[in-house]
Amino acid sequence: MGKLALFLMSFGLFGLISSYSHAKDVDSDGDGVFDRYEKMLKTDPNNPKSKPSDLDGDGIPDGFDLDIDGDGVNNWQDPFPRNAQESADADADGVGDTLDDDSDGDGFSNAEEKAAGTNAFNKNSFPDKTGPALHVLETLENSDKRIVHIRGMAFDNGMGVKKVQVVNEDGDIFMGYFEYTTHFNVKVRLNRGDNELQVAAFDSANNVSREFVNINYNPK
Repeated sequence: MGKLALFLMSFGLFGLISSYSHAKDVDSDGDGVFDRYEKMLKTDPNNPKSKPSDLDGDGIPDGFDLDIDGDGVNNWQDPFPRNAQESADADADGVGDTLDDDSDGDGFSNAEEKAAGTNAFNKNSFPDKTGPALHVLETLENSDKRIVHIRGMAFDNGMGVKKVQVVNEDGDIFMGYFEYTTHFNVKVRLNRGDNELQVAAFDSANNVSREFVNINYNPK
């Protein structure tokens, strides 16, 4: 008896939920807005001329719709909640990315960025055609030590300095490191006699700036 009663109660509850689910999606006047919303908004669910605004026509009035224009982006995340063609504005200039020729506002058009392989929606990523600023600090013209340190400064207004290195006449490469944000140090091994050293700074776009240093090595 208990099982039967439980079954009947469950069946009745299921029927009630089903009936409610069906009822809540009823659109009596066929105006595209469900009756339950019309009742809440005080419009006439039986008069197709009396209906609340429903921009995307999904049956949910704008006042209750989390995505008014139906573009898949929630209203609070959408700079253009009533324009289904726009849902982002990378540079916040009031022009949507779809129509904005320079979406991130970095001064380079989207077409230029695409050709350069940079990100048109990130102002910190842009075409960089100029090498880093490079300045080698004064070094001794003569040294009796085989190991010397080449120091200087390098910075880049574009995508940033990637590396600093020194190359000797034999093609040996000595990699540098940054002691501070812009101050570098390169430990170099000299050859006996004259050494012409090429100091090079590369940025992240592979532009390079160079300076030459000459040091004569005469061990004691």
